[in-house]
Amino acid sequence: MAWRELVTCALLGTERQAPSVAGDEDALGQVLGRLDEDDREGALLRAAGVVALWRRAGRRLADDPQSPPPPCEPDAAPGCGRLACQHLALLLQGHDSELLPEWLEALGAAGRRVPEEWLPALLDVGAKQTALRPALLPVLGRRGHWLARHNSDWSYAIGTIDETIWQTGRFEERLALLHQLRAFQPERGRELLAATWGEELVRHRREFILVLATGLNPADEPLLEIALDDRNSEVARAAADLLARLPQSRLSRELTARALRLLRFQPAGLLKRDRLEADLPEDEPVLRRDGITDPPSNVKLGEKAWRLSQIVAATPPATWCREWRRTPAEILAASRDCEWRHALLDGWVLATQRHRDADWAEALLPLHPDHATLTATLADVLPPARFEAYVLTLLREASGGGRASALVVLSHVERLWSVELSRAVLEQVRQRIRQDKQPDWWLASALRGFARWLPPEFSEEAAAGWPTESRQWSQWETAVNEFLDRLRFRRAMREAIAQ
Repeated sequence: MAWRELVTCALLGTERQAPSVAGDEDALGQVLGRLDEDDREGALLRAAGVVALWRRAGRRLADDPQSPPPPCEPDAAPGCGRLACQHLALLLQGHDSELLPEWLEALGAAGRRVPEEWLPALLDVGAKQTALRPALLPVLGRRGHWLARHNSDWSYAIGTIDETIWQTGRFEERLALLHQLRAFQPERGRELLAATWGEELVRHRREFILVLATGLNPADEPLLEIALDDRNSEVARAAADLLARLPQSRLSRELTARALRLLRFQPAGLLKRDRLEADLPEDEPVLRRDGITDPPSNVKLGEKAWRLSQIVAATPPATWCREWRRTPAEILAASRDCEWRHALLDGWVLATQRHRDADWAEALLPLHPDHATLTATLADVLPPARFEAYVLTLLREASGGGRASALVVLSHVERLWSVELSRAVLEQVRQRIRQDKQPDWWLASALRGFARWLPPEFSEEAAAGWPTESRQWSQWETAVNEFLDRLRFRRAMREAIAQ
């Protein structure tokens, strides 16, 4: 009340209302009572300062009748050393923060854990960055999981599976539990969700459905079919996407049959090459139920072409090779003159991602060499050895176009390299500098990113052989030094953890 009265007096002005400095008999009142009431302006300012300081000073904490929680059991795994902690501090402060997952994975591989003083900061980061959790959870130790039980924001890291959370927990805690169950007991996770599906809030249903992507299996189809009829279009689309990943689902089988009716392969004849013809589907209620509705606003395809792409996207790519007895590359070549080729390519890319078809991914990659999202998506489908073989083939081409394309592809893909690929890439960059070429700014920027994927023990070899005598070296020097510094930091980071 004292603060409100002072604010009112200040708004009205001390000429119209004198500040009330007559306090109670407590300590604050005794201080206010010593102010000079004749000096209205001075009394108001001094009283405001006293009350503001008193408000900041807080109050005596109330006694908590509850007993403290039982202490955490000691950790069996050792923590990392002082130098490794210094590297962690740099990463958390934003210095090469992209290397944090690597630091955590190296810590786990060394059989160590995060020291106690760094647990709150890392648990906060894990709460915001879900992609970090697979590397973070194994190195939290017992203390980290113990802390997570006492902060709802960290519930994702509780560790133990407590199914009572599904009935009593907050949405974030229930979502974390479903993630855990789908990773280790997918059937049980589905059973819990199915039991409460009708009671879940609409804004939560999509998040729950998306979790079913982990451990997705044919037994999930009945629940996904129920979600397909959800009034919320986002929930229905998420369910349709998962059903399209199940080749034997009702949705996938029906859309595959429809796709085979829409596309026709015309074999080569005299003076003609293979070609592909396509019909556009009409809008039908059955298609809308299966998630093929109006195209999003950012899609450039027309409505019918969009429907065609989505029907193709729900068809396992191997279907076309089996039906037409052609390789993916031959089918893509046959589609070259098709009026609806862009719609078909969009559908094939999504189908390749859904069904992890490496043959189609390798055939589609040359068509999207400089599309950051599509390149990364298709490269992720390829096994590491097959992806490296593809890139090395490009790097060894006689034409400069293939070598440049390989570097562009690598700039979009986040994946560790072998020593062989590392040598080939660095030699290509050195060759560009020897040719006295002006630096391509995208390559100078990509070079720093490349430092994340080379083997750290390769740092000494990577530092040698740069053409510093080149006329253009001064324009490349900063980018090369940043690349080497980052590679050395990764090596030092790993060595500190191993000590």
